[in-house]
Formats: sequence, C-alpha cells, structure tokens
Amino acid sequence: MDFLTISELFLMLCLIIYMLANVKIAARRTTGSTLAGVAGFTIALGVVLAMVSTLTGIDFCRDIAFAILILSPVGTIAAAYVLGGGDL
Repeated sequence: MDFLTISELFLMLCLIIYMLANVKIAARRTTGSTLAGVAGFTIALGVVLAMVSTLTGIDFCRDIAFAILILSPVGTIAAAYVLGGGDL
C-alpha cells in the first residue's frame, strides 16, 4: 500500500467519525441543528461513497453519491421536519 491509499483510508475514517458527530447534532430537537446535522451527514456520505468508488472501482457508488448530493436538500428538509417533531 502506498502513501496515497493510506491517506485516503484515513480520510474515510475521519469522515465516518464526522458522520457520527452529525448524527448526534441531528438528534437535537431544534430545527437549525437538525438541518445542520443532516446536511453534514449527507455531504460526508457522498464523499465517502465517491472515495469507495475510486478505491475499489465500483462504479455504482459514484452514481449513488451523485444522487445523494443532488437530492440532499430535499432529504435534509424532510428529515429535519421529522426529527424536529413533525409528522409527514
């Protein structure tokens, strides 16, 4: 394993920790923190999936990451509404 691969794996680990922190932020009952947590989670998930696509050569991970990043504003608003105590 070369240095670039090790650094990409370390970045993926850091992004997963960042995703867990965003879940904790999204679990608060205020709408602003829920929006921030869910938005950060979706961006980190898209980047992790793009890196998985680069490292492993699985092409559909890149497509899923693109769809998540495009549809994340709609999902962020819906998840923030539900986590904030609303009912769809």
